[in-house]
Amino acid sequence: MNLTDEGIAIGIKKFSDSTNLMKILTRDNGVYSGLIRLKKNQGNAGINIPGNTLSVNWRARLSEHLGFFDTELIKSRSSSYLNSSVSLEVLNSICSLMDIFPEREECIDLYIVIEEILDNLDNKSLWPFLYIKFELLFIEKMGYGLDLSSCAVNGSTDNLNWVSPKSGRVVSALGAKGWEDRLLRLPDFLSQNKEKNISKKDLLDGLNLTEFFLIKRVYSQHAKNLSSSRKRLIDYLNGDSFVI
Repeated sequence: MNLTDEGIAIGIKKFSDSTNLMKILTRDNGVYSGLIRLKKNQGNAGINIPGNTLSVNWRARLSEHLGFFDTELIKSRSSSYLNSSVSLEVLNSICSLMDIFPEREECIDLYIVIEEILDNLDNKSLWPFLYIKFELLFIEKMGYGLDLSSCAVNGSTDNLNWVSPKSGRVVSALGAKGWEDRLLRLPDFLSQNKEKNISKKDLLDGLNLTEFFLIKRVYSQHAKNLSSSRKRLIDYLNGDSFVI
């Protein structure tokens, strides 16, 4: 069996003295794992570094086998991570989530938004918004999507400012009156799909929202905790050095 696609490397580790085990998010075929034969002139990983976009050929005798990868470089991003610790935390946070995503399930939407994030890591007014968009989409693809369409209390589509931590449904300002301290803040850029004039508080509210449901609905099902990279990412956005 052969599969040809392009993909983003999301993990690589030693498998034997002559092979590494790589996990890659392909554009059209979801997450695939396979073995990479080590080449002496390319060191331990060569071009197969997390974050790089690769042309991939996966082959195995049967579809259920682990299989082997042949790869060619499409886009290298390693310099971005070497020059920026924050960019590395973003990459590691993405990879830690995709590591628990079910293999071989279609997820082209995730692929597209991850590519966009990794291509815009030098734009600090854009990548945090895209990262929140990624986490919301990831939660949805895992089967636990939030309903941000209309108020759970009165059906209104105006002034949608809150989210119920129990149901994951949006709540309007009127519907939330008197219950605000029990709800999660929904930033305007998520309720109105606005990418401009996003404040630092908006970003932190968005990350707080996705974090809550990642822990409640995703990590709890996989006996895992929020990654240390995700926590350091929050610390960075909370810090004085991050200014939009």
